[in-house]
Amino acid sequence: MTFKEEFLQELEDCLRGYGAVPVLNHNALARFVDFVRALPEDDLRLRCLTNVDQGSGSFWNNPAVWWELVPRFGVAHCDCGGLLDRMLDEAISDEIDVLEMEIRELPG
Repeated sequence: MTFKEEFLQELEDCLRGYGAVPVLNHNALARFVDFVRALPEDDLRLRCLTNVDQGSGSFWNNPAVWWELVPRFGVAHCDCGGLLDRMLDEAISDEIDVLEMEIRELPG
C-alpha cells in the first residue's frame, strides 16, 4: 500500500466515524479526501510526508495533525491545499524535534 493510499484510508475512516479522530465538518473533510485523491503520486507534499513517515512515523503519531488539524478542518476554513501544507509543516517540525533529541542523546 502506498503512503497516499494509507493516508486516504485513514481520512476515509475518520469520515465514517471509526478513524483516529472525530470529525466536526464531514463535508469539508470529504472535499479534502477528494483533493488528496486527485493529487499525482509524485506531488512534492505527498513525497515529503512519505519520507517523514519512513523516517520516524512523526506524521501518523502527530497530535497536532490528527487531534487538531483534521478534526477542526472546515470549522473556520476549508482550504485543502492549506491543510496539506500545515500537515506537512507539523510533520517536519516533529521530525526535526526527534532528530534533535537523538543528537542530544549521542554519547560524548
